[in-house]
Amino acid sequence: MLWSLLLGWLAVFSTGMPTELPESLQKKFANARSEDQVRTCLVRSGTSRIIVVNRQDAPPGIDEETLALRLFGRDSVADGLGGDHYQLNKLAIWNRASGGGFEFIFFSLAPGSRSVSRGAECGHAAVAVALVIETGRPPSERGGPVRIRNVDTGQNLEITARKDADQDAGACLAKVLHDPPISMSNVVELSAPSATGDEIRWEVVPAGNIFAMVPGRNTCEDRALRREIQAVTLQWARSSSLPNASEEFIRTIAHDVQWKGPTHAQVHAVCHNGEERHNSLPVSGSSALCNHLTLQHLVSSDFSRSEAPAGVDFDFELTSVSGTEAVQAHASQRSGSWMIDSTSCNTNVRLLIEGTAFLSP
Repeated sequence: MLWSLLLGWLAVFSTGMPTELPESLQKKFANARSEDQVRTCLVRSGTSRIIVVNRQDAPPGIDEETLALRLFGRDSVADGLGGDHYQLNKLAIWNRASGGGFEFIFFSLAPGSRSVSRGAECGHAAVAVALVIETGRPPSERGGPVRIRNVDTGQNLEITARKDADQDAGACLAKVLHDPPISMSNVVELSAPSATGDEIRWEVVPAGNIFAMVPGRNTCEDRALRREIQAVTLQWARSSSLPNASEEFIRTIAHDVQWKGPTHAQVHAVCHNGEERHNSLPVSGSSALCNHLTLQHLVSSDFSRSEAPAGVDFDFELTSVSGTEAVQAHASQRSGSWMIDSTSCNTNVRLLIEGTAFLSP
């Protein structure tokens, strides 16, 4: 009986449903020029949605910035692949690197803006690119780490698909390779008065983006205080001639840390990008925060006063609005000083759509 019903429904859909494309779509397909089309993958990486394009699949006569704007929607995000949150407006254009491995250029678009930004650090975009590269490899070549470099920031990542039974099918390990290694000299302390007259202090960690690390998980919920932190951070970044010293690259990460052992900590954190509260912690932010906490702990603990090992791994349970992730920072001693060589983050990634995108006019 059930099989008969299924066959009946199939008959209805095969005979009763229209098989021809609507006239508007037929016209779009018929009139679409090759320079107005691009092979595109849409990937969910962390809580971000990334448009991923192989530069070789893009029209040769269009520059990357114009391609980005037309993919998002030149006149409105409703006319392209963009969304109503900046985490939905990300694009990675990748290519093979001349020295081996792969590289990508990252673009983002703020909703309501009619210009794209280039030059941010986005580990989730790198993971999305690695997934696309991995799925395009012959089966015999799959499974190994994919080396990815952000052209503008120089951030290098080694991304490996997780094969553990307890991991999601789309889980990847994103290992951020720090070259040169990160030391305490990367950090500066700033301060500003709060509305209550107290002085609030935070530390700035330049890591592609510029992160203001603010103690206290709820500190940055006050919009006025957050604006003050961002303004002071931006002023310092400009006076120091830092790359990306503009408002769009300033992030604030408010955090609490509780050490459960010599090399194990639980951390709660909230990230803001300007007025927007991030739906998760970005890979670059997770890495920057855990590196910062590792170096602070190494300087203030027995590691700096005893015969410490040449290298040690610090494990963090990092909780944000999207859940808890595992982050591991590898530190080593060089000439008597501690440095961070790499940071590993787990992230979930999934290919959503693969096909031809028609660029907005």
